Amino acid sequence: MSSSRANSFDHGPHRAVTTAILKGVLVCSPLVCSPLTLPLATAQPHEATAFSVPSGSPDDYMQAGAAFARKLESQVEISFRDAQSGSLSVSRVEGDSVECILRTSPGIAEALRPLGRFLNGRIDPKTQAVFALAHEVGHCKLRDALLNRSDGHAGDASAFPWVAQEAAADVYGILSIEREPGGNAAVREAVIVSRLLSSALYRDPHHATGHYVSDSLALCHRNLDDRDAVQCAIATAYYTVGSLANDARGSPYAVDSIPEFFYELGVQTVNKTIRVYESIAQYKARFSGADLSRYAFDQISRDGDSRYITAISSAQHIDATRELADYYGFRMGEVVTDDQLHVTALRIDGAEELDWLLTLGAVVRTEDGESLRKGNTAP
Repeated sequence: MSSSRANSFDHGPHRAVTTAILKGVLVCSPLVCSPLTLPLATAQPHEATAFSVPSGSPDDYMQAGAAFARKLESQVEISFRDAQSGSLSVSRVEGDSVECILRTSPGIAEALRPLGRFLNGRIDPKTQAVFALAHEVGHCKLRDALLNRSDGHAGDASAFPWVAQEAAADVYGILSIEREPGGNAAVREAVIVSRLLSSALYRDPHHATGHYVSDSLALCHRNLDDRDAVQCAIATAYYTVGSLANDARGSPYAVDSIPEFFYELGVQTVNKTIRVYESIAQYKARFSGADLSRYAFDQISRDGDSRYITAISSAQHIDATRELADYYGFRMGEVVTDDQLHVTALRIDGAEELDWLLTLGAVVRTEDGESLRKGNTAP
């Protein structure tokens, strides 16, 4: 998987674009899109605005959370959304290493939604922000550990259902805060109770981590450094899978059985389904997610290694370019055609960024009708 490039834009508003013909552009009102065939352009389209990542200004609490995240992962890349609520973490493979990238709301109220309403009164706002960002780093740490297995192979974290990944990230965040001098002992109970309440109210099984976190922490016998927290997070992921498998089999293990039983069952279950690659390089070359598969991407123009791409929601048939730029941290701006048609587009620079977009599940149609997809980027 992959992510935002918050600080690597600034190519200027008037860089020329070599493609002189725009075909099949979708012209969108806020509610509907319709195809528009453009006449042949005799002049080159160009950037009408500077392309940049949509960005908000973090409040003091989110700045504290970001500082703590950088303490946990010194190379983490953090950027703040302009409008989207919540927090997102993605891992992008760079050579033989894995880069952790966080994209989060700049205000604590939005960043913690919907969990924040249940954390309020249990832990202070600064601790909430610290937990939120530590939780996202925990996702990166889990993926990194699986991609860097002790046998030298690379494992795919998607073998774990989302609730197991969320539980692992919760545990990593809790232990990271507790390990701090004067660590907040109330965080553990606050997160567990809040997860139980939130998942019950919103009927959200994907974030119903409360009792998995509560029980799996018994597997964690020490918390001296970050490695201990990562190992406990991994154990929690396996424990959660084992608990789910036990339920699916009619509960051969009683719910009050020792957590090691569920952990071992989880290991057995995951080993049957996990995709294992020979190396991180092979994983990068072959892995493709599905996050962006529900959008139609069109490359409307190209300038060397930079591609200008629009995105349409396949289900709702509305322009999703701005939404995806804000959510994932793509650079966005306007390209103006020779007949003064302004088109909002993403700018994807270079092979690495294109690979990231395709890894997220995008299929990009080029001006000549060819399709760029993971494993096929020749056009």
